[in-house]
Amino acid sequence: MSTLLVSCLTACTLFLLGWGMLRPERIYEFPFLTGVITFSFILPQVPGLATESFLPAGAFARTAVFMMLCLFMCWWGWSGKAKPFSFFRIDFDEGRLLIVAAVLSVAGAYFYFKLSRLPGELTIAVQMTGVPVIYIFFSRLLSYGMAIAALCIVRRFSWWTLIILAFDLVFYLDRIVVTGKRAEAIELIMIFALAWWFYRRRAIPRTLIITAIFLGTLSMNSMGDYRAITKANSAPVWDDISRIDVVGNLSKVLRDGGDEMRNAILRINNTATTLQFDYGKFHWNRLVFNFVPAQLVGANVKQSFMLPVPTMARDYDPIVGTTETGMADAFQSFWYLGAFKFFILAYLVRRIWVTANQGEFSAQFTYVLSIIPSMHAISHQTDWVLMIWVHMLMFAAPALFFAAIPARSGVRHRSGPISLAAGG
Repeated sequence: MSTLLVSCLTACTLFLLGWGMLRPERIYEFPFLTGVITFSFILPQVPGLATESFLPAGAFARTAVFMMLCLFMCWWGWSGKAKPFSFFRIDFDEGRLLIVAAVLSVAGAYFYFKLSRLPGELTIAVQMTGVPVIYIFFSRLLSYGMAIAALCIVRRFSWWTLIILAFDLVFYLDRIVVTGKRAEAIELIMIFALAWWFYRRRAIPRTLIITAIFLGTLSMNSMGDYRAITKANSAPVWDDISRIDVVGNLSKVLRDGGDEMRNAILRINNTATTLQFDYGKFHWNRLVFNFVPAQLVGANVKQSFMLPVPTMARDYDPIVGTTETGMADAFQSFWYLGAFKFFILAYLVRRIWVTANQGEFSAQFTYVLSIIPSMHAISHQTDWVLMIWVHMLMFAAPALFFAAIPARSGVRHRSGPISLAAGG
């Protein structure tokens, strides 16, 4: 039975990958990218757990079935017809956009710099609290500045835009190299790849994509070793990194199973046993956790905003630095109906994608910075993209408002799909 479930789960994942390979633009779409993260991060952890004798009876089968349901919802929510969001139809002055990009980049770079000066044991492979969390919260402004600059430079080259991008890349690459952040690395690639798609209609060759998927799968399970090296030295030591047994680490995960899927199996099993659900209160609590500063209001006041949710099982003790997958919090919220979280997410991201492809700059900006958190809904938590959207409303939306101009008929011109006013 377990072998059959592993085969079915593999088939579902390959279906999403195959679906994405049928058309060039699909490599940037949510179902394909969900298939990528599932294939490289989750699927290698499954075979070893399928034969794990210490897991509760039926727990693996339940999780495998629910995971296939979630993957189906990612495809189904995307596959239907979707109308563009009308509120993204805004014209912008390009000159003002570059001012916004510069200001956001400098502000974010300051917090990136402060974060990089902290000891590795406070920021690498740990659950961060306090000051590091504040620095990360505001360092996100750098990503906003870089996304704006990337979209502008692909549309029309300028030295000023290139300077902003070069400035941003210094800090972005430092965080990727020193802390081994996979999400930031993929996001950096997607920012430029999507900008090239929106304005030039050129996609990354699919042969290169296939190669990247297999190389990513091979190296994915060695990131713990990489981070351990950079944490011990507060910087990468290339001699030590070159000795990481990449193939051996992947083989071990295939044989013994992975911690993330084990966490998900135990969480889902506990929920199915107790039938205690949070009915979506998880998302409210995550909003409070991320956006109510205990340093200003006090820990007790912050805690008072939290809603009561079911407690974890007493014997549940996940390893620090591991995730529980978005499947666990989806099941915790609404049982098997929690899979509809992925349907809703796919549908919303689909509408942003459709709007972005109609040439709306604000939708392009939103999609560029939403798609990576969206694909991590399956592997990490379903709240990631919600946190990004709230953060955008707080900081990116007011900044972009400064660059907005009244819509004027006939002013728009097109060198590829754009929604920037002429001039600037």
